[in-house]
Amino acid sequence: MTKQELDQFRQMLEERREDILRNLSRAQREGRGLEGDCPKDMGDRSVTSFSKELLFHQSTERRMLLRSIEAALERIRDGTFGECIGCGERISAKRLDAMPFTAYCRDCQERLENERKHLAERTSERKSA
Repeated sequence: MTKQELDQFRQMLEERREDILRNLSRAQREGRGLEGDCPKDMGDRSVTSFSKELLFHQSTERRMLLRSIEAALERIRDGTFGECIGCGERISAKRLDAMPFTAYCRDCQERLENERKHLAERTSERKSA
């Protein structure tokens, strides 16, 4: 990968990181605002509870994406960006354009997702038995 391509990916990732940090900050302020409101009836409390849960879920997803972005920036710094951490092969340019924070090639990502799916199924089967 050329230096220019790496610089483009670095800039894209840094912009995305800043956007996520702004969103997390806004969600945190909104969450505090919800805590300050103390609704009186059950319906309002239910809506407030749902809103808090939704903000928490969105923040969790953003934090996970933020960690992936930070890891990708680290791979740019150490010269391994664009290499699959599963098999060591190059990640396709098309995949990196769509998901510059990805750490896996398509095949390794599919294998990882299948393993997680099977593990979840086995765990679910054990719980229902």
